[in-house]
Parts: sequence; C-alpha cells; structure tokens
Amino acid sequence: MAGAFDNRHNNLLAVLKNYRSLADAASHTGVSANYLSQLKGGKHIGHVMARRLESGFGLEPGWLDLDHTREESQPMSEHHITQQALQLPLKSRTRLVKKLVNSPPE
Repeated sequence: MAGAFDNRHNNLLAVLKNYRSLADAASHTGVSANYLSQLKGGKHIGHVMARRLESGFGLEPGWLDLDHTREESQPMSEHHITQQALQLPLKSRTRLVKKLVNSPPE
C-alpha cells in the first residue's frame, strides 16, 4: 500500500496531464508554477497543500490521498481509518486528534 505522499505525488502528476502547462494549472490553484514544478519533481505535498490543490482543481477533499491506480478506489471504513490511526506514532496521533478537535463539524 502506497503512503499518502506517494499517492499525492502520483495523483498530482495525473491531474497535471489535464492542463496545457504548469502556468495554466497554477492559475487554477493559486500556487505558483515554480512551486508546482517542485511538487511535480517529487517535493512532498503536505496535508494543507493537498487540500488547497484539491480545491483549486475542483476535486473532493482527500482525493489526492487515495490510490487511484486501481480501477476504483473504495472509501475506507471508519474502523479501517481508526486502525490506521492507531498505528501512527504517538506524536502523529496527537497531532491528528488536535486537528480533528479543531475542525468544524459537518
């Protein structure tokens, strides 16, 4: 199973194929073409940047994180997400809980 950073990178490359140039893609995302070039080259895409790119490209939140190499990505169940979260190091779990506590309710 690929990690979020790998998925984000692979998915970004796939999305960028839909644009004539990085400048064209940049105009949709509000991110500079230079920075998109760095991301395209392999710079890690963090959580905040991933959500910003998804918004600019008109994608569902979390889309970049999923593995789209299979025919169809299935959403993860709440149980599976919980199990994955429990395998994170303590510092990462703490950061995740803080983000969840501070996120607005749906």
